[in-house]
Amino acid sequence: MLGELLLGIAGGSVTGITPGIHTNTLSSLVRGVDFGVFLMLYAMGLTHTFLDAVPSAFLGVPDEGTELAVLPAHRLALKGRALEVVAIALRASLMAVLFSLAFLPLYALIAPLYRQGMGRYLVFLLFFLLVATERGVKRLAAVTVFLLSGAFGILLEGLPLKQAYYHAFAGLFGVPTIVLSGEGRIEGNDTEILMPRARFVVYSFLGTLLGGAASLFPAFTSSQAAMLATFFSRDERAFLTVAFSVNTSNFVLSLANFYLTGRTRNGVLVALREYPLAAAEFRALLVASLFVAFLVNLYGIHLARALLRIISRLDYRKLNISTLLMLIFLSLYFDGSLGLLTLLTGSLIGLSAVKLGVKRTNCMGVLMLPIMLGK
Repeated sequence: MLGELLLGIAGGSVTGITPGIHTNTLSSLVRGVDFGVFLMLYAMGLTHTFLDAVPSAFLGVPDEGTELAVLPAHRLALKGRALEVVAIALRASLMAVLFSLAFLPLYALIAPLYRQGMGRYLVFLLFFLLVATERGVKRLAAVTVFLLSGAFGILLEGLPLKQAYYHAFAGLFGVPTIVLSGEGRIEGNDTEILMPRARFVVYSFLGTLLGGAASLFPAFTSSQAAMLATFFSRDERAFLTVAFSVNTSNFVLSLANFYLTGRTRNGVLVALREYPLAAAEFRALLVASLFVAFLVNLYGIHLARALLRIISRLDYRKLNISTLLMLIFLSLYFDGSLGLLTLLTGSLIGLSAVKLGVKRTNCMGVLMLPIMLGK
C-alpha cells in the first residue's frame, strides 16, 4: 500500500501547485475502487489541501476552498512574503490534521445527530453578519453584490457545464485579483511566520472547529467556514491560518463523517462512495493522514521555493497576462464558449464589488443564496 500512498502524495503535489486542476476532477475519472485506490485518492486530496496555497499566493488564482484566501495570500506575496504564505499553509494544515484526529471521539458522537436543513441556519447567520459589517450606503451595495452573485449561482445550476464552479470562482475572485494587482513582483525567501506561536495555534484550532462544522453540514461549505473566520481574525496572517486549517480539517473530518454515517462531503468521497470502508481500513487512513501531513511539511517549502525562483524572474505584468490567458484557456477547455462566458460574468460581478467599495466576501452569495432559497 506504500506505493499507492506515495503515488497519491505525488498526484496531490501536482494538482496542488497547478491552477485549475482539482483532485475532485481526477477522482471523477476513477472506475473500480479497492482500498489501494481509496488510499491513493485520499492521500491525493489531503496533499492538495497543503499545497493549494501556491497558485493563490504566486498567481492570484483561487482553488476550491481557498477562494477567500486569494487576496490576502497574493497581497503578502507582493510584499515579499510569498514563502511565508506557503509556510502558513503547511503548518496550519499540519495542526489541523493533529487537531482533527484529537477531535474524533467527540466527532463520532456529533456526526450521527445531523438532520437535513441544519446547515441553512448557519448560512442565514453568515448573510446577516456580512451585511451588518458594512455601514451606510455600503450596506445596500453589499446586498446588491450578494444578490447578483447569488443569482449567478442559481443560473449556474441550470447550465450544462462540466466545471461550473471553476469558472465562477476564477471569475469572482481570481480575475479581479490579477487585474487590480497593479505593479509588483512575487518574491520572498523568508519562511518565518511573523505571528506569535501561541496565536498561530489558537487560530489553527479555530479553523479546525470551523472545518469540522463544514464537514457536518453540506449547506455550510469550507468556503463559508473561512468567510466566518473574517469576523474573528485581525489580520492577513490570522485569516490565512484559519482558512488553510478549515480546508484541511474539513477534508480529514469528511472522511470520518463518511465512515460513521455514509455521507459524502467532497468530490473525492463521492467517487469512492460505493466502497464499504472497514474499521481497520479507516484506522489505516488516519495513520496515512499523519504520514502525509509530516511528509508534505518536509518537502513542501522546497517545492514552493523552486517554483518561486522561476516566477520571480518573470516580468510581473507579463506573468499577469499569462495567468489571465491560462484562466481563459482552461474555461474554453472545460466548457467551450459557455465556460468563457461564465468566467467573464463572474469577473464583472467580482470587479463590481471592488468598484462599489464592499468586501469581496459578498460574492460568496454564489453559494449562499441558492442554499438560502432551498435550491
